[in-house]
Amino acid sequence: MQKTMIIALLTVGVGMQVPSVLAANKAVLLGIDGVQWEKVQALNTPNFDRLTINKAYTGGMKGYDNEQLTSSGPGWATILTGVWVNKHNVDTNSAGLANADFPSIFKRINDANPILTQASLVHWSPINTQFFTQDITNVERVESGISDADVTSATMSEINKGTDFVFAHLDDPDHHGHSTCFGSAYNKSIITADQQLGEILDAIEAAEKQSGDNWLLMVTTDHGRDSLGCGHGAQKLNQKTIFIGSNEPVNAELTEKSVGANNDFSGLYGYAAQTSIVPTLLTHLGIKVEQEWKLDGPSLIGELGVRKLVASTDGYLQWINESDDDIRIYRNDILVDVLPAQNNSWQDNANTRLGTVDYVLASNANPVAFRNNVMDVNAGLSWSLSRGYFFRSDTQYVRYNKVLDKAEDGYPRAVNEGNWPGLSAYSENLVASFHKDSDTAYFFTHDGQYLSYDLNTDSVRDGYPKAVDATTWSGLEAYADSIVATLRWKGNKVYFFLDDGNYLRYDLVNDSVDSGYPKPINDSTWPGLGTYAQQITAAIHWDDTRAYFFLDGQRYIRYSITSDRVDSGYPKPTNDSSWPGLLGM
Repeated sequence: MQKTMIIALLTVGVGMQVPSVLAANKAVLLGIDGVQWEKVQALNTPNFDRLTINKAYTGGMKGYDNEQLTSSGPGWATILTGVWVNKHNVDTNSAGLANADFPSIFKRINDANPILTQASLVHWSPINTQFFTQDITNVERVESGISDADVTSATMSEINKGTDFVFAHLDDPDHHGHSTCFGSAYNKSIITADQQLGEILDAIEAAEKQSGDNWLLMVTTDHGRDSLGCGHGAQKLNQKTIFIGSNEPVNAELTEKSVGANNDFSGLYGYAAQTSIVPTLLTHLGIKVEQEWKLDGPSLIGELGVRKLVASTDGYLQWINESDDDIRIYRNDILVDVLPAQNNSWQDNANTRLGTVDYVLASNANPVAFRNNVMDVNAGLSWSLSRGYFFRSDTQYVRYNKVLDKAEDGYPRAVNEGNWPGLSAYSENLVASFHKDSDTAYFFTHDGQYLSYDLNTDSVRDGYPKAVDATTWSGLEAYADSIVATLRWKGNKVYFFLDDGNYLRYDLVNDSVDSGYPKPINDSTWPGLGTYAQQITAAIHWDDTRAYFFLDGQRYIRYSITSDRVDSGYPKPTNDSSWPGLLGM
């Protein structure tokens, strides 16, 4: 009986289409660099019209830990990993290898099913040669730095061969944008890209007829452009606006605008994000998206679960869910709650959420994740006019360039005996610091001790730590374990801020607390700061005109020393826009 069936199959297979039982799902991801969505809509692009296509967004969410530049490096890294910069770590075009903890689709496919064949064909070389060099070691065909025409030809060849996954990258629109901005050359490059898309679509349709395979083609871009079409990189609506297209039916995450908790940028976040591309491709290829992968977007095919997930630094989660499936909530890979389907918010009441907190909400086998890098600035030390140091709740420190207004390269770093001699044993306990003079800085710990740091030898002085008591800091002894911040002021004054919302003024010449203190922090004593009296985590004297207060929940306040009040518009989020690199990993 078995022998008869084999002969029959061989007989009917000669000269005929491969039986559908042998058909496979295959995929092409076509990325066209630097294409403005509105230009695609305005120009004659008949091949884009063959797709189900809609507006989408890049750049993460402004003001959140996942905010990233609207540039090619971060954009393509997100498109190929399904996560934002706070996971893949490709923060600029000059970044090195992406974070191996969040591998690209090439490695996901190879790990899940090594027999599947792949190709990565790119005009812009760093995708292959810089960010994902290790991930493409098992990719059967890798081409870097080839022309758009050659990428198109190679893609069609791989389709004809039946390669299971092909990533193809075209670059001419971005090149013309940078060279000539918006205009005839840029428009022509989009029309040419549309023609190349048509050739690829035709090749897919022919392959499907020949083999019976089911091909998914997804089309996207990495970023939009500025108003002139010349550049990009900023958190602006036109630069954050991209598109995602598909030749196969997709779900409402792509086809509908569904605004969740974040309505910024005229509701742009109500559209799909580029993080949904990888889970969509994997789902089509029959690879289950595991919740442990912590991918930031839902699949655009199949049943929808939770989407539009947003998590604030105080642990409040909000989302949209239109499924009937229960919602399983994971925090750092541990199941912490199960909610009925109708819920759309949840408060994390964990005692501590400091450090990296990964939330995953799983519903309908379509998980979605959100990462918060929740940490406080515990102490700030103004070393000089050009340099400051910040000590964080994760026991790392950052050297900050006050002139360039950004963290120095190579930071954060762990506090150790090599960089802060004598201080490393107390890095978990630091609560405040200030620069006394050209010779000395002081560090205070939460258990009521302090250290004297010699700025000339760059080390803690012998005999420290010592207790904050009546002989060392007269008048401060009763508050030694209540200090949360210090602020060097004009003249010989230093302010000590306490965890109960009061403060003291210390005179360095008299070496004692001034009479009449403590006093409450309110809008009379510290105009504009009163509301935040018990939220202060650190303070730093920046220059003779301003100081900064850092608050819990990754916020900060700029305080004018000149006018002795909080500047208008504060507090603001402490993030990579306001303090580049300060809270980075």
